[in-house]
Amino acid sequence: MRHESSDTSDRGPEEGKSGSLNRLMLLLELFSREGKSDWSVDEAAIELGLSASHTYRYFRTLSGAGYISAFTPGRYVLGPAIIALDRKMRTGDPMIQAARSLMNEILVPAPAGCIAILCRYFQGQVMCVHEEFTTRFQHDVSYERGLPRPLYQGAASKVILAHLPLRQVKAFYEEVPKEFERFHLGANWSELKQALRALREQQAVITSGELGSSATGISAAIFDDKRVIGSISLVVPAALASDEVKAQLAPVVAAAAQTMSNTMAALAANSL
Repeated sequence: MRHESSDTSDRGPEEGKSGSLNRLMLLLELFSREGKSDWSVDEAAIELGLSASHTYRYFRTLSGAGYISAFTPGRYVLGPAIIALDRKMRTGDPMIQAARSLMNEILVPAPAGCIAILCRYFQGQVMCVHEEFTTRFQHDVSYERGLPRPLYQGAASKVILAHLPLRQVKAFYEEVPKEFERFHLGANWSELKQALRALREQQAVITSGELGSSATGISAAIFDDKRVIGSISLVVPAALASDEVKAQLAPVVAAAAQTMSNTMAALAANSL
């Protein structure tokens, strides 16, 4: 999608500065798109509706700070500063720090090869931000760390979807109603609301084969007080996910999510 820019010559200094920052962010977001990891100044200028000279200055700013770097003359990819930020997130994010020990605890009663994942709600999608495992099994599709997933697919997403305000859910639903139906959430808005109500009543949401045929997900929502912010899950090899195993692990995951919610609510209260 092309973003059109407008003439900023008659704007005040604060408005102009804000516009420049917004365009820098839009430029950086180009590098996060699936299917295209490198950009030239001319390509970015066309995509964002900016002049080549303005775009070059933004490239120079981001390159100087290490957020993008040239891998061949005139073509840029994400730079080492992104790696530094990623490490800072993994070591400094209170949500990840609070979850580490819990994620390892829920692996103890789980079958060999299970993976514990922590997901955040992010811009209308769900993103895995951390994972723990003892022996990782290879399954065909996963909540790969850093890869956004849709709200309607998989246990880690559906449990978040179920606790979002209905006005938000309806907006997402109206964009792709067939996808909601494909993943067993109802053929119309009324059926979707019933499905969400049923998901909220479960101590943990369980799905099988929605992110590949080899995995079963067991997930529970995390809140900071009353607002859903993510989920904690166990990904179980489908061949080992018997009814007995799912019944055993659902309360374990639910208890971990409750502990996480208590911790995040306390952190939010202390920050006020």
